[in-house]
Amino acid sequence: MQLAEPDATCLLTLAVLAEHDQPVFTTQLLRYLRGEPEQTLPILQRLLTRQLITADRQGELVLTTNGYALARQLIVRHRLLERFLFDVLGVPWIFVHREAIRLAPVVSSLFLERVVVQTRHALVCPHGNPIPGRSELVPSEIPVSNAPLGQRCRLTRVAEWVGYEPHLLQRLWSHELLPERSLVRVLDPFQRCVIAVDQRVLVLGPRIADALFVVIE
Repeated sequence: MQLAEPDATCLLTLAVLAEHDQPVFTTQLLRYLRGEPEQTLPILQRLLTRQLITADRQGELVLTTNGYALARQLIVRHRLLERFLFDVLGVPWIFVHREAIRLAPVVSSLFLERVVVQTRHALVCPHGNPIPGRSELVPSEIPVSNAPLGQRCRLTRVAEWVGYEPHLLQRLWSHELLPERSLVRVLDPFQRCVIAVDQRVLVLGPRIADALFVVIE
């Protein structure tokens, strides 16, 4: 099934937001797409008509079986493009999500074939998220907000939705909180999520603390 690019981008974004089994609402999707309601609502209507999503009266959006299958293909394309931009072209980590979104509408099938060849050993995107069909989520990983105090952990991935919020990516980049970084969650009297990275102590907001996944070393 072929989709116009605005529809594909919308479906991809919905799939990314739904990856962590949290409800996704129309207002939230509009915010992430950074579009006006009069532009985005017709896109949602087309996805509903094609039975790729469903919506209830509260505005919660859910992928159908066909919608999930198509969204999975879009996620593969997006993460392979991110990998190609990062590994082959040297695009900085902080920009690969944005550039992959921009590049997707204009790449040809021949270009994508070369991307697949150039990234044949890649299992995850530069943010650590698995490329469907090549790898799966690590069963033992947990959000850093749930990490045991004082236990050294390794950052495995940054949830894909963070790429839609450049200020959060910028903060992670500035503190070098990238996949494979070792960290320790430390006690905080104010019940915040506080981590130690090398000799630095960082306070994480609740949303970003739930978007950073770690495994205990």
